[in-house]
Amino acid sequence: MLILGGTGFVGRHLCTALAARKRKAVSISRSPDFGFLEAHAPGITGLTLSDMLDNAEAHFRAHDTLVYLASTSVPATYAHEPWNELTTNVQPAFEMFDRALRANNDLRIIFVSSGGTIYGANHSAPISEDVPAAPISAYGYGKFATEEAIRFLGRTKGLSHAILRVSNPVGRWQANRTHGIVTVAMRAARSGETLNLFDEGRQVRDFLDADDLACAIIQAADARSFPAATWNIGSGIGRTVGEVVNLVSRVTGRSIARNNLPKRAADVGFSVLDCSRAAGELGWRAQISLEDTIRMIERTWNDPK
Repeated sequence: MLILGGTGFVGRHLCTALAARKRKAVSISRSPDFGFLEAHAPGITGLTLSDMLDNAEAHFRAHDTLVYLASTSVPATYAHEPWNELTTNVQPAFEMFDRALRANNDLRIIFVSSGGTIYGANHSAPISEDVPAAPISAYGYGKFATEEAIRFLGRTKGLSHAILRVSNPVGRWQANRTHGIVTVAMRAARSGETLNLFDEGRQVRDFLDADDLACAIIQAADARSFPAATWNIGSGIGRTVGEVVNLVSRVTGRSIARNNLPKRAADVGFSVLDCSRAAGELGWRAQISLEDTIRMIERTWNDPK
């Protein structure tokens, strides 16, 4: 397995899951964290993106799966210049997939998309994969455009693929403490700084432990009887952002000061995923509670070793 973006947040969880299963993989990043791989994912090889691209065809031929986790943006990126999402994220992914397929027609692509932004606004019940995509952010639009590129290669060149529309992943290897309400709230609890809440924290979200996500990625990679699949991957449990902040406060035992700000245009009010298709076809279900995830994050922040 090749993992592009292998020492990013989700990639770290995937590498540790593979190592625990004694499975081999190559983790590719612009700046691989070799120390992390050695300490937490023995048996997983680190490789720089530049070195991989220098001999990409050989790497594609030597593996049966490419997991694509690479991204340079978050949901608020390119809010005023949405076209940049196409050139910075969609085009490089499309080129990578086409190059990989030309080198190895049997290669399976696993693309981690965004169930939290793909479906857009105006929902009030768990969202299935049959609901039309209607993203309202450049980030979500970019994810959907990348999905369409993969489907195009599936229709025209027989690319085997699985698209995972993931809710809001959180976990102990989430190093970026300025993005995602769980880690932002935990940072505020520890530092005493005031937490900005948009629309009084009324947005409803679906939070998923990244270790559960790693299991879903592995199962999707192995599910070759589904050559062209799209699965929602989430907990299926909706919580308001305000409730999550309260949970962080309770688990950490620290109060969190809040500053209420107006709703942002790119924020959807409700995003909870119906994951029954993944349960039925993959046999996958989320197992780890959000409270347990928060406890694991706190332990890791206290002792990063």
